[in-house]
Amino acid sequence: MKLRDYTTTSGLLPHLECRDLTDAITQLVQGLVAAGVVTEADQLISEIIRLEQGASTTVGNGLVVPHARFSSVRRLQIAAATLTQPLEIPTVDDWPVDIILLLVGPPHEPRQMLRLLARLARLVKNQSFLEGLRQAQTPAEMAAAFPDME
Repeated sequence: MKLRDYTTTSGLLPHLECRDLTDAITQLVQGLVAAGVVTEADQLISEIIRLEQGASTTVGNGLVVPHARFSSVRRLQIAAATLTQPLEIPTVDDWPVDIILLLVGPPHEPRQMLRLLARLARLVKNQSFLEGLRQAQTPAEMAAAFPDME
């Protein structure tokens, strides 16, 4: 399955306006709720924030990749946002965060989630991918930034 197959239009948010990381995660999760991927949004948001506070998932180059497995998630999914104003949160390279890739999955699929997280980790090293996300004006353009590779 292609990475793009793990996205949904309502979970791709170009030029998102948010107050902080919690606000951005909330809006991304709401997009997944709209797509029917997630129920119990408040509990999922709380779990993602709890995990993020325990160990930040900033990876540099303006990117943070929060992730969680949770019972209210129906299938493995990637939600993404580019931010109108970067977040001033501690990062490994002091670059303000302007891209969020949220990965969620059901608790019974840990291996599949780890494989997808590993694929994302390799992909985000590619500056053209990150720039493609930053330049996207629509959810369709964001989806197109995900390569067609298996």
